[in-house]
Amino acid sequence: MWAVNLIRRTILCYLDVAQDRQCLIDSLPIPVLQFHLVPASTGDWKAYNARFGKVSSKKQTIFGYKLHLLVTLGGVILDFELAPANATDLAVGFEMLSEHTDLEVIGDKGYVSAPQAAALWRSNRLRLRALPRRNQKTQLPAKVRRMFNAVRQMIETVNGQLTEQFNIETNHAHTFWGLCTRLYTKLTAHALCIYINRLLGNSNFLQIKALAFPN
Repeated sequence: MWAVNLIRRTILCYLDVAQDRQCLIDSLPIPVLQFHLVPASTGDWKAYNARFGKVSSKKQTIFGYKLHLLVTLGGVILDFELAPANATDLAVGFEMLSEHTDLEVIGDKGYVSAPQAAALWRSNRLRLRALPRRNQKTQLPAKVRRMFNAVRQMIETVNGQLTEQFNIETNHAHTFWGLCTRLYTKLTAHALCIYINRLLGNSNFLQIKALAFPN
């Protein structure tokens, strides 16, 4: 697992499009067990903080984790953190972003917090911008809101690749460390496909399906 992640981190060091300082942040669900199997499970999931949590975007509740992603505007996954499914996006996002400096990060309404944003700016020179909730007094102009939504389509694209092409939300692991190994492998494969596309001179380097699943 650590060896695979070292490969991923090395790729990011050599990948020119990974140096983008404008990023997006989001999470996607990683369920590990169906509800009816949780009480009788003999796995180590609960010992490693697997929890019940809501996935608002899909209007569902899962048992497991959420994978929090920091992605460049070009679609390169810079960082990630696996957290219990009941942990808030803001809490985990703040923890992950605290490890970075000099970034401009766009998040959805789950990352709205003036105090957290101010703390990141003071300590890390990192600017976190989030779309305000509908019930907040201060709202962005419609043009700016549309721009935010357009930019955030990139992380939806990356989430879609991980879900549909790498089946990252489907768990076949029986242990927590088995799950981690699979996640590291799939995230490394995503980075490697982008790196190969850059070496080949492909301008649309996020077109990775043919590399990941050749005929």
